[in-house]
Amino acid sequence: MKALNVLVVDDAAFIRDLIKKAMRDSYPSFKIHEAVDGRKAQSILKGNPIDLVLCDWEMPEMSGLELITWMRSEERYAKTPFMMITSRGERDHVIKAVTAGVSDYIGKPFTRDNFLGKVNKLLAKFHGLSEQNATQQPAPAQDAGMSALMGGASTNTPQKPAPKTATQDTGMNALMGGSSVATPKAVEKGPASSKAKAKGIAELRFGSGGSAKCVIKDINLQEMSGVFKREGAIPQLLEQAVLDIVDQDAGQVARINCYIRMLQAVESVADAQTIKIVIRYVDDDPQKLDTLSRFIAKVR
Repeated sequence: MKALNVLVVDDAAFIRDLIKKAMRDSYPSFKIHEAVDGRKAQSILKGNPIDLVLCDWEMPEMSGLELITWMRSEERYAKTPFMMITSRGERDHVIKAVTAGVSDYIGKPFTRDNFLGKVNKLLAKFHGLSEQNATQQPAPAQDAGMSALMGGASTNTPQKPAPKTATQDTGMNALMGGSSVATPKAVEKGPASSKAKAKGIAELRFGSGGSAKCVIKDINLQEMSGVFKREGAIPQLLEQAVLDIVDQDAGQVARINCYIRMLQAVESVADAQTIKIVIRYVDDDPQKLDTLSRFIAKVR
């Protein structure tokens, strides 16, 4: 297989590691370069012949949009395949990216299969490599954790949750710490933190494709804990996710890259419907952290 130079650009080391692992597993002959922002990526591009760029949008120093604009102004990179990888999936941002010259676009969080599918198509279109050239290496049982990191399928097929009963479906009011219908004793034995006064609602989007409205129980500049009602399959431990925090006063939304650090059933039953979650941020974007800081100041 033809050896290509691939540049991975993201200010979050956690995301860079996920992408590098996926690429090395599928294309072991490729040389992987990495940069923490657009400015460092620009330096690498000037000193190395790069054949594929996988780049985040929001980064300090130089954004992904600024990087692709610069690349398209350089003759040798005018047609180099460039995939934008970002949590900003709004239509106007997609239009901006396409107008600037990106070859493809994928939103965070993403699954390993979806990511590699887009990469394979770019390699086929721009470098003549068919998808059969990719080395298919499914994660072995003992490495199931890394598959979960990429949002891939678990080795165990998730079972459909049992139908909700009147006692299980305590509703959002109960999650918020208000009164609810009578609950079984098992719920009363749940962790005390789950009964803490709610600090707001946040939207969580998981790498496996699901999402949840999470009631925030505690939040700081490193992580957030909360609870959500189970609807379908439960996300996996260490799975990547995106946390949407809204600053209504400033009209801004911070889409913070993170991963699931802890999951715990609140009810002491096998088909528990209320899930406690702790997520850890892996995002260093100053603008996002500023929005997060203002949100924390209001709710604490």
